[in-house]
Amino acid sequence: MQLQYASLLLILRPTLASTWMCGIGPFSGAVAYLIALPTDTAGVNRCCIEHDTLIENFQIAREEADRVFCQCLSKTNNWWVIDRKIIDIQYLSGD
Repeated sequence: MQLQYASLLLILRPTLASTWMCGIGPFSGAVAYLIALPTDTAGVNRCCIEHDTLIENFQIAREEADRVFCQCLSKTNNWWVIDRKIIDIQYLSGD
């Protein structure tokens, strides 16, 4: 099973390199894409870009940027509902 996931990630990596902006590296980016894939990937990607822009360009505190990110995800098609537990664990565990 792990080999199948690893193979899928290797296949997706070149495809995602220039367009998918979620994740902090190739592995987490591919995992984020697989999670978002059944629903609104364009909307989720937009939320990731907005999150990074808030932190990098506007130097907003990470906690505030994460809150805005979660609000943005809630407006995408079903993604927030399907994977809310993952979002809570990844971004809100410090609360």
